[in-house]
Amino acid sequence: MNIAVFGATGGTGRRFLELAGAAGHSTVAFARDPLALVDARPTTIRQGDVLDPRAVARAVEGADAVVSALGIGYSRAATTVYSAGTGHILKAMHAAGVTRVLCVSTTGMSLPPWPADPARRALTSWMLHPVLRRPYADMARMERLLLADTELDWTLVRAARLTAGRARGRYRTAAGRRLPGAWSISRADLAHYLLGALDDPAARRAVVEVAY
Repeated sequence: MNIAVFGATGGTGRRFLELAGAAGHSTVAFARDPLALVDARPTTIRQGDVLDPRAVARAVEGADAVVSALGIGYSRAATTVYSAGTGHILKAMHAAGVTRVLCVSTTGMSLPPWPADPARRALTSWMLHPVLRRPYADMARMERLLLADTELDWTLVRAARLTAGRARGRYRTAAGRRLPGAWSISRADLAHYLLGALDDPAARRAVVEVAY
């Protein structure tokens, strides 16, 4: 499989490139700075900004699937990276005839009604959303774009708080519902889930939460 990877220089993207390569897949890593991927060894590197639709189109052309792990870390600043970037990816996929896409979001986007778990409800409604309201607003726009697409074979992956921990190879998932106690997951294990979900029928056109 030839997989176009956006957010390739981030922790999840880099680990996905490693796993996909080890599994025999070809990867096209999209990055503003190709030098940041020298040790990640993707099959191909496409330089560009996700806010440039022509650069995005060049990266998607010839792909069998797309994985988007776009992110701005824990910045509180307003952004359009999630929504505009994903919009360009989806448009490029339609033009190139690519249908399979996995898009990473966060369990913090479990919008009202809030989670039943009191601790998770407090963290989400009293801390995360007020503090990260501007990037979360753009992430919500990203999710709406993906969920409204009736032609693509998408999976929206809502990951718990990401850590730099080692891969355990064991984690929990929930499709179409909230995952109780979804506190954290390592980027390595999130990348492992993304690779497996590419061919998982249960993940197709589903919102999936993933955590330990």
